Amino acid sequence: MSILVSIVIPTYNRDPLLRATADSVFAQSYRDWELLVIDHGSTDGSRRYLETLGDPRVRSLFLEHSGTVARVRNVGLLAARGSCIAFLDSDDLWHRDKLALQVAALEEHPECGWSYTGLAVVDERGLEIPSAGGCPEPSQRGWILEALINGSAVAATSAVVVRRTLLDTVGWFDESLPICEEIDLFTRLAEASQVTVVPGALTLCRRHPGNGPWPRLEILACRNRVYDRLIAGASSRRLRRVCRRSKRQFSLAHLRSLRVAGLYGEARRVLAMSFPYAGWRPAWWIGCLKTWLRPWLRRPTSGPTAGR
Repeated sequence: MSILVSIVIPTYNRDPLLRATADSVFAQSYRDWELLVIDHGSTDGSRRYLETLGDPRVRSLFLEHSGTVARVRNVGLLAARGSCIAFLDSDDLWHRDKLALQVAALEEHPECGWSYTGLAVVDERGLEIPSAGGCPEPSQRGWILEALINGSAVAATSAVVVRRTLLDTVGWFDESLPICEEIDLFTRLAEASQVTVVPGALTLCRRHPGNGPWPRLEILACRNRVYDRLIAGASSRRLRRVCRRSKRQFSLAHLRSLRVAGLYGEARRVLAMSFPYAGWRPAWWIGCLKTWLRPWLRRPTSGPTAGR
């Protein structure tokens, strides 16, 4: 008897992208699935499209727009009937054998409660963007919590399939997180279970104007909440050190990107947020000096020689 996989897709105003995403589900070589599309308040043609789908395996749920993706995903989980859950964002695509290979991997490794695949980042035309952070050949398997924290393992939302029993054990998405809710969940999965990996870019994450970057300060605040939860519950000093180091490195990366963009006001707010855990690390203090001094050093001088 095959495993029923519940596919949960949250969507909001992504009609053309959603159609291609759904087509990649309909094209799956693994056929024992149900698709739950949770539309939270779309005002484009998404609802009309969903109402035309005649496949009995598809259920569409319509909510008011909340702006909280974690809540929308949880509504889908509440309605899901499968013993495995697959997450798929409404702008991403799957290779036709993705589900078949992941279900087979989970059956082959009963000690693993979840699975993820490699991924590629593509543009709206489906052309790969090589420098955009994809991971076609993931090598991290087993207990990967530390690898997730330090960034050596990349588990994209649309690349993950998880056993329902494990998901119910660790808890669903944290609805108090406006973003980074998937990172929080995946660290909890990694704390509780080993993971199996299916190599190859079986998941395509699409870059487009509609999924532009969130405000950097909000990303930093939410990531810090994830790190702080891990630090508070860490069973070893090593894991706490890894979390604190990743927390500092993430803040430094934000500082650099904000300085490059010339957003020194936001960069100074990152400094204020990260000061409590900066310690005496030289990299942070060098970043602090650059953030405060560079705008003054770049100011043009007045007088007849200013343009020289």
